[in-house]
Amino acid sequence: MPHTKPNTNAKDRLDDARIEEIERLTKDVFDQSPTRVAFPGGAHRAAFVAEISNELYVLAKREREADAQLEAIVLKTLSPCGHVPKFIARSGRWLIQECLSGARVPVTMNNQTKMSARVELLESSITSLLIIRDFAHQENLQHRVPKIGAKPDWLARRVGNMATISQKLDIPLPQIDPHFLQAAYQNKHQDFVKWDSRPGNALKYNDKIYWFDWEDCGRRNALDDFICLMMDEWTMIDFPNEAKLIEQYLPKFAGGMSTDQAYTYFPIASLIQIAFRLRLAIKYKMQEGKWWDREKCLAGDKVGVTPPEVTRLLNRAIRLTNGSIGCNERIKDCRVWIDNIAKKLELHLSE
Repeated sequence: MPHTKPNTNAKDRLDDARIEEIERLTKDVFDQSPTRVAFPGGAHRAAFVAEISNELYVLAKREREADAQLEAIVLKTLSPCGHVPKFIARSGRWLIQECLSGARVPVTMNNQTKMSARVELLESSITSLLIIRDFAHQENLQHRVPKIGAKPDWLARRVGNMATISQKLDIPLPQIDPHFLQAAYQNKHQDFVKWDSRPGNALKYNDKIYWFDWEDCGRRNALDDFICLMMDEWTMIDFPNEAKLIEQYLPKFAGGMSTDQAYTYFPIASLIQIAFRLRLAIKYKMQEGKWWDREKCLAGDKVGVTPPEVTRLLNRAIRLTNGSIGCNERIKDCRVWIDNIAKKLELHLSE
């Protein structure tokens, strides 16, 4: 969640059970009630900011206690690298960390009128992920986190997003063998990864990028973190700069892959990531029968259920299929599928 100073008394809009939970938690951790609380992501979310003795803290509830335990270990280990919030305490499923004043990277990027400023912000985000990975490996953290994608049906679900989109929009399936995608996407690399390294999980504070929400981290391919960041709908840069950053940084995230292997893997994994984000956007649009308000999406860290963001994803997917990014001939036949999505959503692509 964004670490911002609370400026309202959120108790006025919370039910009694939620108020009791907050007060019980803060008394357990800090031995006192909060002076103020705020919910930057909305009162419906479990995470909130609390003011205790004139200090601000972020308190976030995880789905399982094991997730909170893992995140506590990761934050304590990574804190010295200077790109994650400091760990304060854990209480059951609740994780308490320092509050950093700042806006999420997509909000900051959106406010930049110059493309050069957006590129600089994105490059800082990229390099911070490299610093975190190297520090994690130095501390042997990659062997203390779970392997991502270990369950047999995990690959099928990830690749299956393409079929789900086709079904929802009533368009033909993409002309690509799902078994090929699963085999190409599977890897045995043992890098520490944040995994959910989308720009909405990062903020700029004191000229540095900080990453939060670590409950999904694990062990896989470091290139997946780079892909998640570069292929997100809220990564708002133009194609020439995108291509330059990929050429510059893809080899640095390759890990145990050769450069050729990395350039083969990149377009496939990127297409799968884009399909995941597209499925979410299409799902929510169809549920409500309309596009969402863009400013509210940005402010609340929502999926980009908006014409500009979905168009951005589709244009990136086209560049993947035509070989502008990476090189894998096996995905070029997905171009018709992408065009069909655009037609159904009445979007005009630039490619």
